[in-house]
Amino acid sequence: MDNEKIYGRNIIRSSSAGKPSKAKRILTIMLAAVFAIGAILGSVITGLIVHNHDKSVVKENKAPTQIVYSPFGSGDNRVFTSEMSLDWSSGKDLGFVPLDVPLDENIQEFIFCLSYGYNVDWTLVMAMIECESGFQSDVVSNTGDYGLMQINEINHQWLSEVLGITDFLDAKQNVRAGLFVLRKLFEKYGDDTHKVLMAYNMGEYGASKLWEQEIFSNAYSEKVSEIQAKFQNQLKGNGENNVN
Repeated sequence: MDNEKIYGRNIIRSSSAGKPSKAKRILTIMLAAVFAIGAILGSVITGLIVHNHDKSVVKENKAPTQIVYSPFGSGDNRVFTSEMSLDWSSGKDLGFVPLDVPLDENIQEFIFCLSYGYNVDWTLVMAMIECESGFQSDVVSNTGDYGLMQINEINHQWLSEVLGITDFLDAKQNVRAGLFVLRKLFEKYGDDTHKVLMAYNMGEYGASKLWEQEIFSNAYSEKVSEIQAKFQNQLKGNGENNVN
């Protein structure tokens, strides 16, 4: 009986090794077909992905993404989403008269023209500069505020992207940045100069905490207003009218 069991196993082994059954041959053919179809589908899907990727790259090259800054709204119906050009031949054509302050007259004229373009009172800007930096273009505060208008370093990156600022201690570039921020605040808060000044000095979040307490002016805004009045009187004393 033991010999029959061994013989039977030998028969089974020899028949399966020497001649595969019909069922196994069919199964092998089916598996090969499945693998072949899978490989073809994989190639097609990969080709489509690469093709779509190439199309998206071409599309991006044709129309590069641009940063869009949402306008805040404007009390005078003029909204600046980028800095306008300085296309005036001379500030004197607009009635520029320098103030008696320790700041180069050429820089004053530049500030006057830029203020005119943004429709912001020039004496207000000059009063802010006196409060912020005392007309020192190279001053940096211990809180990271730079130059004439004390542009905080937290705003450097986006102002550089929008205006192309490369040096916040350069007088003209600093004023360009400061006036752009000031103009955007006027667009947002209308003609409420005290709110604009508070937002510029404290940041909008800090200022909003005071507004929630119905405090709509502070020491900074009142000081700027006082200096502005002094400058306006100085211009009147010179017999000149302030264009803005």
